[in-house]
Amino acid sequence: MIDNLQLLYGITSVFYAIINIITIIGAIIYATKKKGVAGVLMIIGSIVNLLSQIAQPILSAVANKAELDQDLFLLTNYSVNVINCLFSIIFAIGFILAVSKLKKE
Repeated sequence: MIDNLQLLYGITSVFYAIINIITIIGAIIYATKKKGVAGVLMIIGSIVNLLSQIAQPILSAVANKAELDQDLFLLTNYSVNVINCLFSIIFAIGFILAVSKLKKE
């Protein structure tokens, strides 16, 4: 049962990675058309989100194979989630700045 859940988790992670790649492409397109901090924040936030999205299933698989202590695994997973959250906020700030610039024009 756990192997099936890991497979489903991996497949779901691939879909999230594809969404993050599309977001990165959109942020790059915006940043090339409109110079400013907003595009840079969106690019940085989406790239780090992609990296953390890639890291999460890898860390889970390594923790499972290495039979790490549950507390260490939870701490590692929590750390990746905190980083993901912080850079999601950075992306959101960039997005809000971009939308506010578009509204003024």
